[in-house]
Amino acid sequence: MAWSILESWGVQLLQFLTFLVIARYVDATMLGIVAMALLVGQWFQMIILSGISASLVSKGTADADLDDTAFWISAAAGALLLIATFLLADLVERTAARQGLGMVLRWLSVANFLGALNVVPQAWLTRALLMRPLATRSTISTLVGGLVGIALAVAGYGVMALVAQNLAVAVIGTIILWAACPMRPRLRFSREKARDVLFYGRHVGVTGAANFFNANADIMVIGLALGGAATGIYTVGKRALLAANLMLARALSRVALPVFSQLKGDPPRLAKAFLRIVSATSSITTPAFVGLAIVSDEFIFLLFGPRWAAAADVMRYLSLFGALQAIGIYNQSLMLAMGKPQWQTWLAGIYALVNIVTFFFAVEYGIAAVAAAFTARAYILYPLSVWPVVVLLPLGWRDYWKALRPSVVASLVMAVFLWGLRFALAGQAPIPMLLSTVIAGAAVYMIVLGLVGRTIVVDMFHFARAGGKRVSSTS
Repeated sequence: MAWSILESWGVQLLQFLTFLVIARYVDATMLGIVAMALLVGQWFQMIILSGISASLVSKGTADADLDDTAFWISAAAGALLLIATFLLADLVERTAARQGLGMVLRWLSVANFLGALNVVPQAWLTRALLMRPLATRSTISTLVGGLVGIALAVAGYGVMALVAQNLAVAVIGTIILWAACPMRPRLRFSREKARDVLFYGRHVGVTGAANFFNANADIMVIGLALGGAATGIYTVGKRALLAANLMLARALSRVALPVFSQLKGDPPRLAKAFLRIVSATSSITTPAFVGLAIVSDEFIFLLFGPRWAAAADVMRYLSLFGALQAIGIYNQSLMLAMGKPQWQTWLAGIYALVNIVTFFFAVEYGIAAVAAAFTARAYILYPLSVWPVVVLLPLGWRDYWKALRPSVVASLVMAVFLWGLRFALAGQAPIPMLLSTVIAGAAVYMIVLGLVGRTIVVDMFHFARAGGKRVSSTS
């Protein structure tokens, strides 16, 4: 977990800083085109590659024949996507009426193919809980890609700066990953192992398809209905949420599936671990996302500039969604670890259907309405995501709420205090307002959390101290 946290923080800070710089040199339309093109890679990752990866990690132990078979399946899928993208890129550009989209799709298809080649070595390291090489790979590739993208953006290359950034990250990441992983694929293919991969992966893949629409239906609807400029503005607001979510939640969630898989034979111990990791994550992410919602105006103005001011409302609503998403990730990991991927498939399908219908009606009111609808749907349907947890583990709804209660109560108190403070400071410049909100919010939250959730504070202190010692001893 310590190495996973270091990776998430380092990578997301680098990506976000790169995005800040590039956003000042390219316009909203260019950002919108690249955001739409990146959806292909996300679709491929969530529907095809995630199922292959989950089938390997969930085994808990190494299986050379399974790894070899999975590699050739993923490589073949990547090659087919590469060929299909090159053949259909122009048709997609004409259909979407977005000039330049075809060229971006072709270049990014190379990155998608490299992603397919990386699935098995990344799953191999994750299954072995070897997070240090993964952290090194992500940090170095992100840094190199960021420098390439910034240099080309400043030089006036526009959309190609964004394309080159993604390609550089993919190429450098592939080289480092394969150098760090001792596993090498052999020319072996087992039909039995292929059935195992495809049988397990089909549920994860269908779930990934639904999750893809859950995560990206807003961008697709806005892109088709409101155009590239609106998509670019929405992407800026959503990008801030994505960076914060990956920094604060993904670090722990990446470890959740292999850990849950190893503990599934001891349900009481797994239940205890599940509640502690949910409680720990919520204690960090809930106040952070609530705080982002409160300071969204100053955040967008100071970091992106006044021409992106319309993204503030998007960020405000989606930040409230992020607070829920950060803990909901563990529900999916638990279902996969317990061999119930089909449960998540049904849940994701329900969410996707509701999202598409909701966005269809909300988009006519603008991008802020889409973001608000996205968040409202998440809170209304969240109990459906918790239901499998109380069925699969020896715990109840009260236990789940008890794990969240301290951070939720402390965050609500913080929010009320900050609304009053900001009302009293109305008219202040953005920087003083932002600093006052952050400092006061952090102080109030920690005081209240110490009063209502002292155990969480002690757990986080012990975790930070143990993690720091562990990283130091392996450096």
